[in-house]
Amino acid sequence: MTPRRTPSRTARACAAALLCAAAQAAAVPDDATRAFLWEQANTQAAAADRPEAYLKAAQTYNRLVNDGVSNGTLFSNLGAALVLAGDGANAAAAFERAERHLGATPETRQGLSAALALQAGRPHADLPWSRTALFWHYGLPCETRAWAALAGWTLFWLGALCRTHRRARATHATLRSLSDTGLLAGGLLALAFSASTAATLLLERHDRSAWPSRTFQTAAPLDLEDSP
Repeated sequence: MTPRRTPSRTARACAAALLCAAAQAAAVPDDATRAFLWEQANTQAAAADRPEAYLKAAQTYNRLVNDGVSNGTLFSNLGAALVLAGDGANAAAAFERAERHLGATPETRQGLSAALALQAGRPHADLPWSRTALFWHYGLPCETRAWAALAGWTLFWLGALCRTHRRARATHATLRSLSDTGLLAGGLLALAFSASTAATLLLERHDRSAWPSRTFQTAAPLDLEDSP
């Protein structure tokens, strides 16, 4: 069986930078026990120098996840620790959950790319083309997309109201333009972002229920270095 590979130098650099940035940006949990676990995980990640130590930090971050904490910074830190531990599959899943809260950021894109590279056993991996085609779905947080869907529905019904008002009175060019714009733009926004939000909520619900069954692993000693 082919041994699993540890992260390349590029992946280690990206993940380490992400850990530092995320640790500084995160708000400390208000619960005392959760705050202690958060600080402990950050300390473990900062002091780690081998896959097993990063795995221990990831397991501490994951205790917060299993305790019900769910935010983008936590999943970003968890994903970065798993990349440095050499667990590409679970790291990719963590970064995907981070994106649902934060939207696609340079840090999550780099982290996800590093996780996919680990899974493929290569120094680098490109993100799937679907992330470019559906940039609005992956690029925006779920909450923002939900608000966009609500704005679309509001615009759609404003367009419908303008059309009703236009029929009740003499035809007016401005009302006709507002009606057509509201119905078309609002309908498209509502349809696209409602579907996007629903898909994200279903995926997050599935991941939340299945997450406790995940088993984190470290990489085998074999190291995959970048080409000179």
